[in-house]
Amino acid sequence: MNYLFVHDAFPGQFIHLLRRLHRQQGAEILAASRKGTSQKLPVQQIIYEMPDTASKLGVRQSASALGLDLIRKLQPFVEKGYRPDFIISHASTGAALYLRDLFPDARFISFLEWYYRNPLATDVNNDQAFHKVCAANAARNGIMAEEFDGADAAYVPTEFQRSQFPKRWQHAIRVAHEGIDTSKFAPDPTATFAFGGHEFTGKDEVITYAARGMERTRGFPQFMRAIAKVQKERPNAHVLIAGADRKCYDPGGRGKAGLKSWAEEKVDYDPARTHFVGLVKEPEFIKMLQVSSLHAYLSIPFVLSWSCLNAMSVGVPVIASDNAPVQEVITDGKNGRLVDPKNVDVIAEHMVALLNDPAQAKQVGRAGRETILADYELAACVDRQLKLIQGER
Repeated sequence: MNYLFVHDAFPGQFIHLLRRLHRQQGAEILAASRKGTSQKLPVQQIIYEMPDTASKLGVRQSASALGLDLIRKLQPFVEKGYRPDFIISHASTGAALYLRDLFPDARFISFLEWYYRNPLATDVNNDQAFHKVCAANAARNGIMAEEFDGADAAYVPTEFQRSQFPKRWQHAIRVAHEGIDTSKFAPDPTATFAFGGHEFTGKDEVITYAARGMERTRGFPQFMRAIAKVQKERPNAHVLIAGADRKCYDPGGRGKAGLKSWAEEKVDYDPARTHFVGLVKEPEFIKMLQVSSLHAYLSIPFVLSWSCLNAMSVGVPVIASDNAPVQEVITDGKNGRLVDPKNVDVIAEHMVALLNDPAQAKQVGRAGRETILADYELAACVDRQLKLIQGER
């Protein structure tokens, strides 16, 4: 069977599918990507790109340009007789728009990550920026709608993400999470994490936070204010912050600098006990979680981050936003703590309470891992995705 994957930053959410199929006898894989991957993957890859002449096009025109370039890059394969049995596309920037025309007999599966809702006018700097964001969101959703209409199947990772799509879509969208590698993201009492001249172990008091960027969408300002309060009460508490100083999801903020400089200027945290570790590779991130006493996840209602589930899988007690995507996985007081992500005092109080009661924290962390083992274990999640891709129920 021939599988064609399309993802702007391959492998992304398809990494576990890719690894399973690579081990499967008779599976031939071709991966199409805009940016390629930093990983060495044992499959043939092609790179589609935006032509120089299209650099100033709008969202819809850019999508068409990407889709046409992918067709051009696939043409030599087609001339040699290449025909995929399955196309698995991350519906985002439009690269897969014309693949149904090129390969009409392939089963087309669309991974729908997010339906873009327009922000409140107060979320952006001015009317012009607000209108620009709204126009871009409408164009992105239109691209997804076009791909969705041509797909044989579509799926999202969580029920919350499905609920964001138009109601007329939802009955046709299935939920299939990509899964968490619970054998890697597992407790290890012997783990150490070294950074900035410190070597942290599970015996240290460590608060962790992880996100792609330092921005409002993922609760960075509230986290920084909360840890400033906690550090005043807990003189031995260290904080490890994984992520880049950039904005990824804030309305109108993509590509701009993050809020680290704001925190340095406005928040009275202890810089000697607050460590910005940057974007760390997976093995080091696992160690960081393994030495963590608690993990904070303070996102607005949005795509549920892997970092939240990874921390739970490691057995770290998680303090998280009390909103729909998190409620799907965490029950307050059982396998985590849910807080108002805007209430810094309450966030800090819950952090201190868990640090004050290691036995309770350990129980919460253990229940969190049990949740991941039961509902997000990798092999079972990949099985569900493969059944969907291959048209099985």
